[in-house]
Amino acid sequence: MWRPPEQRRFGTGGMPGMLSMLLLALVLFLGGIAIGRATTIRGQAAVAAPPVTTAASASTAAPTASTVAAAPGTAVADPQARGAATSRVGPRRVVHGVGVGYARTQQGAVAAAANFTRVLSSSLILDDGKRRLAIATLAAPEARTRLQRTFDQAVDSLRKGLGVTGADDGTQVLLRATPVGWRVEEYGGGTARVAIWATSVSGSLGGAQGPVPIREGWGTTTVDLRWVKDDWKQLDTTTAEGPVPIADVAPPTAAAELVTKASEFKEFTYAPGS
Repeated sequence: MWRPPEQRRFGTGGMPGMLSMLLLALVLFLGGIAIGRATTIRGQAAVAAPPVTTAASASTAAPTASTVAAAPGTAVADPQARGAATSRVGPRRVVHGVGVGYARTQQGAVAAAANFTRVLSSSLILDDGKRRLAIATLAAPEARTRLQRTFDQAVDSLRKGLGVTGADDGTQVLLRATPVGWRVEEYGGGTARVAIWATSVSGSLGGAQGPVPIREGWGTTTVDLRWVKDDWKQLDTTTAEGPVPIADVAPPTAAAELVTKASEFKEFTYAPGS
């Protein structure tokens, strides 16, 4: 059975192949809803723990304002978030974990697409209340009901894949996506289409079915946006695999250490580079 090069190098084991592919697709591109496709690709793909890269994008700005506590429904005007907008593209504040307040420019659309993709591929989505508030914040009015329904179904599968049975079941989960590059495919008339090339890491420790190996994935999520009431809002997304670089030859970090180390690093708010 064919396996990606890094899996041939490090061996096999872990979850059944179909579940592993579903989990990887869900984690990396939940914003793109690549679920049905993932259940049919490489039905017996092996589950190894390949090397993980977590380098931040060269186009990142200041640390994300989502680390600032706020009461439900409160917009946080974080000094770091304002600092992140030195390119004048935004976000200017955070509402329900989502950066909002972007410029009505191509770069503003890129920043919105990158940050929405990151939020919808993070551990925030495992909390039903936080996820629904986040989607209500970032989605265009005509897209909210569809996105809520799709994520309700998708996250249920994601929890099963990670072995999460409840909010306080002791499972340590690592879900993180990092935009690497961007491309504006369409812009004008109050709409934009932006492709975000991203990498992610995903897995868990202490789940109901045992540890899920920490894996990395690569793909491109294309985000459709519409200008609504002085801000960019998400209409829809689609996802494609790759482009995928050759995996690092360094041995992977032990899962327990990787989860601990990853928690020491804050995430970024993203703005496009030149």
